[in-house]
Amino acid sequence: MSGVLQPGESQQVSFTFSGHLNTISDVTALCHVEGGPTYEVLVTGEISHFSYLVRPQEINCGLQLTPSAFQKEMSLSTKQRLARAKKLRLPQAVQPQDKPGTSHHKFSAADPEQSSIQPCPPEVVFQNYSPNEVCEVPLILRNRDKVPHLVKVTMKISPYFQLVGPNDACRKVPPGLYMTVRILFTPGQKKDYSYELTCTTEREEFIVPIRAIGPRAILDFPDQLDFSECPVKHSIQKTLLVHNVGNRRAYYQLSTQSPFSVIPTTGALDVGDAVQVAVEFQPLKTGDHSGSLVVHYDTGEDTHTSLHGRAVEAPIGLDRNTVTLEKTYISMSNSATVLIHNHSDITARFQWKAVATQEQEDQLRLRQYHRIYQQQRQKLYGFLKEREVDITCQELLALLNHTFQSEIAKIRGDLMLLDGIFSLQPKEGEIRPNCSAEISVFFTPQAAQVYERTVYCDISGRENRLPLLLTGEGLGPQVHFHFEEMNIREVSVRVTHRYEAYLINNGPIEAPFKLIPPTTAMGSCFTFLPQEGIVAPEKLQVIRVSFCPTIRGEFEEEFHFHVTESPKPVTFTVRGSVMGPTFHFDVPALHFGDVAFGFPRTLKCCLFNTSLTPMGFFLYVPGDGVGLPSIDSSTQIVKPSSQAWRRPAQVVRKPREFTISPCSGTVRALGSQDIKVTLCPNTVGEYKVELVLDAEDVGKKAFALPLTARCIVPSLQVLNPVLELGHCCLKVRYDEKVTLVNDSDFPASYCVLTQEHKKEAALWYFSPTPSGIIEAHSSVEIPIELEAQLLGQCKITAKLAVFGSESPLEIRLECVCQGPVVYVHPREINFGSIPVLEDRSKTLHLANQCEIPATFQVEMAGKRSCWRVEPSKGVVPPNSEVSVAVIANLNDTVKFQEKVKVFIQNNPVTIISLQAVGIGTTVVTDKPLVPKLDLKSCFSFSPCFYHFQLTNRGRRTQRLYWSTEGFRTFRRGSRAPAPAATKGRGAAPIPRPGSPVFKVRPVQVDLRPGQTVDMVLEGCSSTVQEVKERLLCHAVVGKEITKKQILQVDVICNFICPGVQMSPRAIAFRVEKKPSDALTLQYQLLTLKNTSSLPFSIVLHLEQPFLVCNENQKPLPANAKPLRVDVGKELHLYIRFNPAYKKSKISWVVKKVLKVSFMEHPHVEKVRVRGEVYFPNLHLPTKAVDFGCIINDTEQVLHMGMTNCSPLPVNYHWSFLTDRKVHTIRFMPSPPQFKPQSPKKKGVFPWRYSRTESVEELAETPETTQDPALEDPALEDSDEEDPAQEDPAQEDPAQEDSSQEDSAQEDSDQEPADAEHSLETEGLASTPGASQRPVRMRGLSWFSEMEHPKLGMQEVFDVRPLWGELQPGESEQVTFTFFGHANIVASVRALCHVQGGPTYEVVLAGEASCPSYQLDVEEIDWGLQVFNKVLKAQVTLQNTGVMEFTYVVPSSTTGTAAEPLPGEPVVVPNAGFLPPGLKQVFKVYYLPGKLGVFHKTFQVHVAHLEPAEIILKGKGTFPGVTKYRPRMLKEEEEIVQEEEKNPEEEEKEKDESSVTICGDGVTDCQS
Repeated sequence: MSGVLQPGESQQVSFTFSGHLNTISDVTALCHVEGGPTYEVLVTGEISHFSYLVRPQEINCGLQLTPSAFQKEMSLSTKQRLARAKKLRLPQAVQPQDKPGTSHHKFSAADPEQSSIQPCPPEVVFQNYSPNEVCEVPLILRNRDKVPHLVKVTMKISPYFQLVGPNDACRKVPPGLYMTVRILFTPGQKKDYSYELTCTTEREEFIVPIRAIGPRAILDFPDQLDFSECPVKHSIQKTLLVHNVGNRRAYYQLSTQSPFSVIPTTGALDVGDAVQVAVEFQPLKTGDHSGSLVVHYDTGEDTHTSLHGRAVEAPIGLDRNTVTLEKTYISMSNSATVLIHNHSDITARFQWKAVATQEQEDQLRLRQYHRIYQQQRQKLYGFLKEREVDITCQELLALLNHTFQSEIAKIRGDLMLLDGIFSLQPKEGEIRPNCSAEISVFFTPQAAQVYERTVYCDISGRENRLPLLLTGEGLGPQVHFHFEEMNIREVSVRVTHRYEAYLINNGPIEAPFKLIPPTTAMGSCFTFLPQEGIVAPEKLQVIRVSFCPTIRGEFEEEFHFHVTESPKPVTFTVRGSVMGPTFHFDVPALHFGDVAFGFPRTLKCCLFNTSLTPMGFFLYVPGDGVGLPSIDSSTQIVKPSSQAWRRPAQVVRKPREFTISPCSGTVRALGSQDIKVTLCPNTVGEYKVELVLDAEDVGKKAFALPLTARCIVPSLQVLNPVLELGHCCLKVRYDEKVTLVNDSDFPASYCVLTQEHKKEAALWYFSPTPSGIIEAHSSVEIPIELEAQLLGQCKITAKLAVFGSESPLEIRLECVCQGPVVYVHPREINFGSIPVLEDRSKTLHLANQCEIPATFQVEMAGKRSCWRVEPSKGVVPPNSEVSVAVIANLNDTVKFQEKVKVFIQNNPVTIISLQAVGIGTTVVTDKPLVPKLDLKSCFSFSPCFYHFQLTNRGRRTQRLYWSTEGFRTFRRGSRAPAPAATKGRGAAPIPRPGSPVFKVRPVQVDLRPGQTVDMVLEGCSSTVQEVKERLLCHAVVGKEITKKQILQVDVICNFICPGVQMSPRAIAFRVEKKPSDALTLQYQLLTLKNTSSLPFSIVLHLEQPFLVCNENQKPLPANAKPLRVDVGKELHLYIRFNPAYKKSKISWVVKKVLKVSFMEHPHVEKVRVRGEVYFPNLHLPTKAVDFGCIINDTEQVLHMGMTNCSPLPVNYHWSFLTDRKVHTIRFMPSPPQFKPQSPKKKGVFPWRYSRTESVEELAETPETTQDPALEDPALEDSDEEDPAQEDPAQEDPAQEDSSQEDSAQEDSDQEPADAEHSLETEGLASTPGASQRPVRMRGLSWFSEMEHPKLGMQEVFDVRPLWGELQPGESEQVTFTFFGHANIVASVRALCHVQGGPTYEVVLAGEASCPSYQLDVEEIDWGLQVFNKVLKAQVTLQNTGVMEFTYVVPSSTTGTAAEPLPGEPVVVPNAGFLPPGLKQVFKVYYLPGKLGVFHKTFQVHVAHLEPAEIILKGKGTFPGVTKYRPRMLKEEEEIVQEEEKNPEEEEKEKDESSVTICGDGVTDCQS
């Protein structure tokens, strides 16, 4: 009624129901959980059944399956599990249905969402069953509704599950009552099965699952594992040795929850094996911890092992919580120590962290990552903006990425994530039990300030991190000036003043300083050197101060120096006053006097500075021009073409004529400056202006100095104003001179003006020195060059200009002009005999004997001349000679004459005579033909053509004749030889032996002048060779009678065979057809490359099931044009294979040859094409299994090896062909008698009478064939299918059996008939055969008439396994069982159905009978015999039945046939087996050993029949002689004598005649 359940614990709750007949009751039981919910359990019961129902509202309490409970559950049988199945649940309605209209029940009390029928058990489970054993489980269907329901139970047909129930499992169930359905389960093997049973009512349809549990793996984990106490953040590990106590290999996964972990997490364990499993407990929080170790089996079951542990804190801590370090200068370091005490018994691991918790540490790392990311992002954006996203900068981008990754790795590796101010060493480590660790704290300040940091020690044994406060103060540099203020008093403006200041460092560290730039105007006049630097510890730095003021007045300036890591800058103050300058000139004015036009004059003066400061000045002349600078004469004379020499144009702006040097500058204090003033006048007249001075720091126009001058132009004259040249040559330049005189006191510049209208002038003039300067009271000679342009008298006027003068001087020039003188030679040119249609040249010389060039022109006198001249015109230079080539190109073989006209400018015409004779031929070709014609390569067996044209460029008609050197020429009237056989259309005849390869057609042709005729050179060769032949052409020209050779052609041609490179040379297709696959067309690429030097066209031929396709995998049409392949090009084709060409599902192999024929050559290339199609196939070694004849009511088992001979997995199942025309079952009505049938060999019987337990493999599987990829492509061609590759399992062994039977019948005809063996005896008595008992058949009682039952084929034959799966190459034993019902003869065809493959037939045959035999004698009477002689006799055992049997002659004697013991018979042989129809002869040896009558027996045991008894009797006596000796025949006497003489021969004969059963039949065996 009450109790306590620990976590994970289970407890059985018992409900008791006491019912009366036809009593139905239900009640709701409440389960109250303290501090939890209340569960409802509906308990219902009736007289025949009780159960309790857990409603769907019940909450799962979390009960889990423990390993021991799982092991116990798996050990239960089906009945035990059914007995324990008390917990019921209502099945969910699969398909709710409306009640039919005929129902009178309109309302139902059951929940519409739940089934009104309650199955018990809710799930049918079979377990721990054995294969082929029938298991039965009852299923009770109870109507929990208040109205009756018609329940129909259905189940799909299954070979394993069968439904059995009353009224075909369909009946109406009243309310509260139930119906029972029985389910039969017949497993084929021990594995998992699942099935469904469907229950249908008017209201709904629901499913009851059926499940069969096969072998299971069971790992013997404990139900609970307790780790007791463990320090927090420490680990405890327990190792479990786990065994697989189940009955199958275990594939498992292990899982648990933090703080528990397990290793390994997955594994596999064979039955009976063991593995070590380590479970670790590592708590991170204090308190109690619990979890479960879950074992997940591959079969779907889970077991749970309860894990418990308690985490406590250990006595571990710091010796203090605060560390204060001494004041430390920046960049220097200081240290202190702190201790960690470990007073526990564990080894404590510690790490120093920057934050108190792991969550804060993760957030800190994320902030660091974000900061680094933003920095790198800004760098990248700046880089891309600078580079404008140039893709050539990949290396710099990679460098930025590498830098980013390095920063990330640095953050990940930093345990403390501090800023470098404080550091601890070591950062992590271990502390052994009851020991302490010393931690060094280092302080390195980076700024002058107070630092406080808190670090945390994360250590084993303590849940929270231990805080440690670190405090330190940083000191900056101690720097100051030795004086903070400097007064410089009065200073001059723009004067540099220099001072020194001292910056002193009193501290122990370096002091980097830098001047802060001033922002005032006066402050910018100061310069400090150095402006930045470093002051060494305990040293000083000299700073030089320069001051150059530009502003007058008093001032006070403060300057600040920034010192690194110092909180405030160092200040330096300067104060004082700035004064202005005073000055004067050394002359009162500057007078230039008279100055020549364009000639500059310079005067000097001096400016004195009387002040103590430098003075800046600027000088200028306000009255000077503002235009361009004035022109100097020295500059003007170098520009003779300037317009300034002619009449001056009106100037818009007056030029600048004064130049001051320097015009500006600075005069040092109490110093002076020399000033130069230069005047270059360009204006005639007087000058009165001032030189004005502007002083810096004084003002504008501080002083003015007067300037005066006058500009004049001198007068010049020419001494020879008229210049006469006299006679001169046309266009020849002559040099003359003109004298110019200056009588004035001033220099002047002059220039000879350039000639105007020069093209129309008869006389040209030019001066190489047209301009210059003539000094005062001097003269100059001006050179002038003259050149006449027209014949006759020439006159012209030249002008000479004076710079500054408006009118130039004139000079008169006069001369008389004449033309050139040229001598032409030779006057006659004879070319002699020259080849026609070729250029031949001679030289004509033109000599100029004057000083002017001579222009000439040469032309032929006649029209359509065979001569030409080069050059036809030109110029002969003065006093030189020019050669003219006269070229002859004759067009006939006759004499030619011509005249040449030479025209010289301004000279009479000269006539030259020409003469030449033409030799050679005027017949030419349009293509290169002579002297050698190389036709390169051509295919043999194909005609080779070379088309060319012959043109007669001569003046007469010519008749041409062609022939081949070394071969007889056929005349026009002779009969031409018959052409050889040709290949195809357009083929040239193959030349006969002794005839030329090449011929020209037409052989004879007439050519008129200018006519062109088409010629063809053709040839053909049947062999591959290089041909060299010489063709000759003779001609008859015009009306000549004789012919002469005009052409000789050496023809070379290389006849070749087409070459093609095919890849691959062999094509193999392999298709593996799975049951779910569809056979599709297969394609493989074939590449053909033209490796010969000529293109060719090919035709492809390939038989089905292959086709040739183009590169788009489209089949080539049957009438497709030949495919052309150019030189060096590749042709890509596809070979298509149709694996569905054959309709059977038997694996098959086909071999074909792709023939590649050439249109230009009879050569044929071949490519081997092989196709393999594999279906799921089996190899069965035989198609017939004969059980022979077995004993009645026994069974015979034969095994046959079945192999998956395909590369695919095979799923198969067996069945029997139930057609009565095929299978037979009959019973033998009378005792069967054996019909003799000879074996195949002497002493060997057919195998169906043997005891072998397996069927031999008779054929080779297809997998033993060679891989097509490894076949030699050089094998002989085959266009047919390879019969060796067919599945040998499909061969019919009937022919082989019939042939074997025929041969056996022939052997039986040659065997002699069995003869009866006579009994041989020794002694004086008569033969014992006279007293033999009558012979009777034994074993006939088995054939008494009986009633034969009606049997099905499954009760006669059986096949195991019925179905299965075989992997490629895998073999499996198929067991055939024959149940030998009494006197049955049966045969049937067993069908092996392969999924996705063929169906194989195996004929099973067998019969059953009982053994029967016959003994020829049952009693041997020797009569009176000598007591010490060995008596001998023979007994024949014959198998008269249809089955073989074993026989045994029991004997306890130790004697042998050669030496038997007295009174103990010896029978040879004493054991063996005898096939049907054969006989076995027993030889009996007996030694009486005593006198008197003897009576002995021995038994012959045949099979399981009652033993047969053979009696031996007689009487022993002494040897003696009597006259009444029985008369013996002559033959008997010889036998007795022979036995007495050769006892060894008799023994040997006896051994040879014995029969022993050996191996598979009866053979004669020798000892």
